[in-house]
Amino acid sequence: MPSHSACEKNSLEETPVNRFRKQLSPTRLMQTKKVTFNMERVKKILIENKFLLGLLLIASILLFKNLDNIYLWQDEAETALLAQNILEYGYPRAWDGNNIITQNAEKDFNEQYVWTWSPWLQLYITAGSFWLFGANTFSARLPFVLIGLASICFFYFFTRRISESDRVAQIASTLMVTSIPFLLHARQCRWYMTAIFATIWMLYAYLKLQKKEKFAAFHFTLSSILLFHSNFLAYFGILGGIILHYLYCQFRGLAKPLLKSIVMPILTSLLFIVPWIIYSEAWDKSNPFEEYALPVLSRVPALFIKYLLFINSFFFPFLFIVGIVWIFLKRNKGDGNMIWENTVLILSPIVCTIVVLSVMPWMYFRYLIALLPLCFLLLGLIIDKIMNTSRVAAYSVLLLLVFTNVFSLTAPPYQMRFNFFNYLYEITHDYDGPNEGIVNYLKKHGETDQFVITNYGQLPIMFYTNMKTIGFGQDLITTEKADWIIIRRRRGYQKYLQSLSTGYQANKIDYPDIPWGNRPDPVYHQYRTVIKAPRIVLYKR
Repeated sequence: MPSHSACEKNSLEETPVNRFRKQLSPTRLMQTKKVTFNMERVKKILIENKFLLGLLLIASILLFKNLDNIYLWQDEAETALLAQNILEYGYPRAWDGNNIITQNAEKDFNEQYVWTWSPWLQLYITAGSFWLFGANTFSARLPFVLIGLASICFFYFFTRRISESDRVAQIASTLMVTSIPFLLHARQCRWYMTAIFATIWMLYAYLKLQKKEKFAAFHFTLSSILLFHSNFLAYFGILGGIILHYLYCQFRGLAKPLLKSIVMPILTSLLFIVPWIIYSEAWDKSNPFEEYALPVLSRVPALFIKYLLFINSFFFPFLFIVGIVWIFLKRNKGDGNMIWENTVLILSPIVCTIVVLSVMPWMYFRYLIALLPLCFLLLGLIIDKIMNTSRVAAYSVLLLLVFTNVFSLTAPPYQMRFNFFNYLYEITHDYDGPNEGIVNYLKKHGETDQFVITNYGQLPIMFYTNMKTIGFGQDLITTEKADWIIIRRRRGYQKYLQSLSTGYQANKIDYPDIPWGNRPDPVYHQYRTVIKAPRIVLYKR
């Protein structure tokens, strides 16, 4: 066989295939800087953030432990049911051919059964989890726990930036991780964690706008959209606080974003907000039940005070207001860190959010949840100042804040609480709630094609059993004969349902009939199975 000439040999070696093989050779790859894995840099990052990593490990244990032990309660089941319908129809449909999802006299959706009562972000997040892992209690709550962990991480770096102090970031993040309201709400299949994450992101973006950093407008726009579609009340409160801070800086002649740089992101975000407001008629979300409705203007001062008391009890004890004054008096005008100006940035969204909430006809603790990181940031700044004077005093204050409510005894219920230890008990022991008892009994003794009437808790029954069910928020007067009647205490229609149950077989089960099925509101939350309560009774035809 004839041999190739030197020229022909070089030509063969330079074919595209040979060139590609040469590029993939181990020697060539090791020489490519882009794919060089710098272990030393990774180790340095891990060592620099070892406190945060330890905190995330503790938070993971506190959040994941026994996550699916307590069954979804009414509001969580609403999210889960709509998420299931997204997988079926592609959008949150309130009617699935068997059940109507409603808690508000069927004002939750439009004529096409499209859900309009609340934004859809939480619904699609849950639907994504169901698509990956199946529809169950754990997968319903999983994405929000993960967002909660991401919020802790984001909060740590945000706090470090705004305070220019690792110590403040460590203190504030510790308070957040051990906060009972944070832990309870993070373990819910609801919008709470997306609101916290978006609030931190939006304020972080505003800081970037102040510094005129690259992509700051993009961050502000995206975080605004995310916050609105988490909870629009939180959005208007936080945005109002940012605008108030901008005006404060304008008045004081302090560093602030250019007017154009803050107006344009707001206008851009409105392109993704206003259509939803119009489509959902968000202005018409008042309480449909007149017996629970609150006269708006006449109750604003009372509601404002009640929200302040919530903050005093669970977020920021008002005894520490003197600490805010101390920060102002002790600030060093020459250090360039603008501590007082940033304190105003933290306070402004808190005040504006409470004002927004106070003019609403509804009043719930959960609407304050987006303010939680801001309150802990304030506490972090105060404890940091105390530490400059006395480390013993600072650590004592921190431990008391984590494990007790000693600084909030001036607010109801005026008694010492040790809720962190109560929370540890809850996640390490079995908990028996009303939804679990009802669902398990119906699964054992009922059929999926049977009809259930109850004056509360119909949504968990729908989610776990797929039975046809009507309940709270609906007209329960029907000519159709129910297979099961469940009469919950402290709810309407009790006398009517009692009359319907005549001739039915009463089945008392050893589960407590407590309101709501243990919602995360720390005012009402039960950390142990309630023993001293009436038992659930199911009437079977």
